[in-house]
Amino acid sequence: MKRSSIVLLVIISLLLVYGCDKKQEVEVGGEKVNTSKMEHKHCTRKATAGAGITTDLSYEIYYTDDKLNLLESQEKIIANDTASLDEYEEAYLKINKNYDNLDYYDTEVIRGDTSVIRKTTINYDKIDIEELLNIEGSDDNIIKDGYASVSEWLSLAKKFGTTCEKVTEE
Repeated sequence: MKRSSIVLLVIISLLLVYGCDKKQEVEVGGEKVNTSKMEHKHCTRKATAGAGITTDLSYEIYYTDDKLNLLESQEKIIANDTASLDEYEEAYLKINKNYDNLDYYDTEVIRGDTSVIRKTTINYDKIDIEELLNIEGSDDNIIKDGYASVSEWLSLAKKFGTTCEKVTEE
């Protein structure tokens, strides 16, 4: 798979969590970040992964104006076929290795009997953008003028069928 394709998969994958309730804090890099003054969108994406495989892909983005502050993603692959789950688990673990030494980029892979979940949380306010670009490359990236751009993220996500709704406090 080409590096840019992997980068696009990673960017889209980087954005998943559950529900639409407005959170007040997100933990990343061992620190809690107060999100109460940030805008919040919950996004979902449909994807085909092969026969007998279903996906549940969701993203939470927290932002101020056009600056993406935090991204949480959850990418869940559901299948009864162990070989398919093994393939996704191995792919996710391989992607994660690229980010092992990057602070404020938390990721984990959780294997269940019928699913594999990749969770990622990124604090774009504190992450080393230059190092992130060294890992992902500058082509098809959401970084604009040294920061993660919400409009760039939304545009890229839309190309992959992602839809978003603004989350409001209840």
